[in-house]
Amino acid sequence: MDPSPLSSELGTTLGRIRGLVLTQETAQHAVDLLAQVAQDTTPNASGAGVSLIHGGHRVSVGATDDLVRSADDLQYTLGEGPCLAAWSTREAVMLEDTSSDQRFPAWSSAASAEGVRSCFSVPLLRGRDAIGAMKVYSAVPAAFDEADKTRLRSLSVAASALLGHVQTSATSTRISSELRASLRSRDLVGMAKGILMQREGLTEAEALADLTARARSSGVPFRQLTADIVNGFGASEEKETR
Repeated sequence: MDPSPLSSELGTTLGRIRGLVLTQETAQHAVDLLAQVAQDTTPNASGAGVSLIHGGHRVSVGATDDLVRSADDLQYTLGEGPCLAAWSTREAVMLEDTSSDQRFPAWSSAASAEGVRSCFSVPLLRGRDAIGAMKVYSAVPAAFDEADKTRLRSLSVAASALLGHVQTSATSTRISSELRASLRSRDLVGMAKGILMQREGLTEAEALADLTARARSSGVPFRQLTADIVNGFGASEEKETR
């Protein structure tokens, strides 16, 4: 007998997902509902998210709130984090405290500044292929216990089977728009680092650390901070040429 059977609540929510996928068959609706289910079935979660990933880029993303969206955006902007690690290694990733865990230093520092202190992420597996990741975040360290992990792993198995069958005519458009947004975010970080390196004589690592520290102290989201630096630099350059 399975020592960790699904709770009746989880079984009910899985029924909701099956009905949605069968009647609407859109990846976006599916990941949105799955993210909410993940939070609803994880008592200690501040928020939850589900990402479908292809080639390291998000195809679809579902999130319960802006904190989750911001934490996820940082992972794809910086190219590191527990969600990407769960997807790439096909193994669950537990991060107890962003203020001390050094596996993803840039992401942990930026996420901590945003208010994320712990995270548990599991891969979404379709056969041998990882098609994405599901994760829960908390504003307090060491928020998730073994029961939380078991529930999320169980949910991820059902979610993987459901999402693996989702086909939508909007998929190619979504991939394209997500890819452009991802590349734009990476470009902004690179440009902002270059500006600080040139203007303040910093190394690349020092420039990234400086950006992270600025985001933490100002409370401005990391992506917005880099955009402000790039836009501000462009405006000052234009003024000097007049």
